[in-house]
Amino acid sequence: MELTRIIIQPLNTEKSYKLRDLLNKVYTFQVNPKATKQEIALAFESIYTIVPLKVRTQLRKPAAIRTGTMKPGFTKLTKIAYITLPPGTDIAESKEEIQKVSKEKTPLSSDVTKKEVKKQAVTVAKTTIAKKEVAAKKTEVKEDKKEVAAKKTEVIEDKKENK
Repeated sequence: MELTRIIIQPLNTEKSYKLRDLLNKVYTFQVNPKATKQEIALAFESIYTIVPLKVRTQLRKPAAIRTGTMKPGFTKLTKIAYITLPPGTDIAESKEEIQKVSKEKTPLSSDVTKKEVKKQAVTVAKTTIAKKEVAAKKTEVKEDKKEVAAKKTEVIEDKKENK
């Protein structure tokens, strides 16, 4: 999944404003429902150049809404990411703040950041592949255990019949 398609938009709600006022600033974003926490952290880092301390996610399942017909409609499935920043760091929220920050900071070379992003994306991909392989091996072990249990029951039944 492309890093630019992971974070969709920031969420500005009463709860998100309360979370921002805490010591460890927590920002809320609407993200792609298929994105993992590692991908969200990587996308946030590539956009804001700040490594988040913690990423928490929440799925908002579709809820029935009234449409005026016999069949109800449903809201969209959304995923919310709560991103905790390190103490003392802050991100720009409005256009004015973004312009101030861009004037104050000197831009980094795009080649270095692209290389770092590619390396991190590769490591994320490798870890997800490794996790899938481990899950596949676990299912194979479970199937083998079931086969062994079935053979044991067959042996026990044969012994009962022979007596």
